[in-house]
Amino acid sequence: MKKMILCLLALLGCAGFAMGEGSVAYVSTAGDDANDGTFSRPYRTIRKALEETSADATIVIRGGDYRESVNISQKPGRRSLAIKSYAGERVRLLGGQCVDEAEKVPGYGHVFRAHAELPSASLHYRIFQHDVDDSSTWISPEERHPLQKGKVCRCSSLPLERVASVEAVEAASFPSYYYDAARKLLYFRIAEGTTLEEHPLYLPGGKGIYGGNDAVLLSVCGIEVLYAPFDLTRCSGAKVTDCAAMYVFAGGCFTYHMAAGIEFVRCEAARAFTESGNGDGFNGHAFLLDGGHPYAKHTSVTLVDCWSHDNYDDGYSNHECCEGVVRGGLFEYNGKYGVGSGYGAHESVYDVVSRHNRYGFAICSEVLEGEGGYASQMAAHGCVAESNTEAGYHVNTSGNPGANKNSMRLYGCYSFGNKVGFESQDGSCLEMVDCKDAGSSVVCRGAVVRKEARLVD
Repeated sequence: MKKMILCLLALLGCAGFAMGEGSVAYVSTAGDDANDGTFSRPYRTIRKALEETSADATIVIRGGDYRESVNISQKPGRRSLAIKSYAGERVRLLGGQCVDEAEKVPGYGHVFRAHAELPSASLHYRIFQHDVDDSSTWISPEERHPLQKGKVCRCSSLPLERVASVEAVEAASFPSYYYDAARKLLYFRIAEGTTLEEHPLYLPGGKGIYGGNDAVLLSVCGIEVLYAPFDLTRCSGAKVTDCAAMYVFAGGCFTYHMAAGIEFVRCEAARAFTESGNGDGFNGHAFLLDGGHPYAKHTSVTLVDCWSHDNYDDGYSNHECCEGVVRGGLFEYNGKYGVGSGYGAHESVYDVVSRHNRYGFAICSEVLEGEGGYASQMAAHGCVAESNTEAGYHVNTSGNPGANKNSMRLYGCYSFGNKVGFESQDGSCLEMVDCKDAGSSVVCRGAVVRKEARLVD
């Protein structure tokens, strides 16, 4: 009876899975791929579960770390797939290259050496020490928010600083690395008091969850993907709940190009970066297909209570006539926009907090030639922009006088302590209805239209 109850809990552990009848497989770090994938005899790898399940399948993963990627269309003829963590257990997929063995370099007190191949020579590339809190992202009591889920620091893997020589690694008082590209040797120093066995290095790259083909209906619940992207390209109708994608060398932690009806609920996206220094938490495009494809100009997404932080570019960003709805959520410490879209995107935003970015909320850039549509628009309701270094709310189009102007309309929104509270450039439309500011250096700049509602007897 106890085993039956546990099985039932596993299947009910994450709500929102409306899949057809099909096979169920279990995966565990204590399993074996020679098993039959039942609750008592689970597989060891997710790959094996994908191979053995039917066209409509549910894969339940027991707690632990799995160093593998997931190709959702690996099995030919797949129609629907639900991937979920077992109730109450934490599941992580670890991508990239793992460096968990190294030798001390003779003549140095703190320098280790290991063979490795960096995916990029860019100075923006980052290496992380796994499960070591980054104290620079410590969350103060004043900034506590429920979507931070009680974390001590926003980021729980520590980036190593790139330096110019082995000697600089030795001299550094902080975790750092030097890469000898000619000999493919990585020289590094790890955090004081840690070991490489317990806290290895990870070199982000490769694939995490991927493989959309316009055919598989996907649901994912309770899965964290580290050091590789969570890619929902061509996964129309996918639902992702209580998941995370972090420390990702890609255009986005979560990407959803050419896909309609994507939904993220309570998901976390952190530290996306690219060779050029960009990288968004949530990133949607529609430009990768020609105009003859039915989704070429139809990518749509909904975010509910998501947390996107410390990404090198934007917390959330859509492009090329994508359509987005953001309900609730926290977007903070991103390199440029907290919530920012453009190039023909259309956004509705409700009850979102965006803080400590360069811009809190933004609509930018003109629609590119041949993409169609009329400019970009954002309507924001009840949002808060706080302590952004450039502007709380910002809209621009381009220097092209013939471009259709972008617009932003704000209803009952607030600005606190931004450099500029509300900003419009190049004649773009920024309309404020019952909005307020406190503590910004400049309240309004540019062609801003203010409207205040009055009670009518």
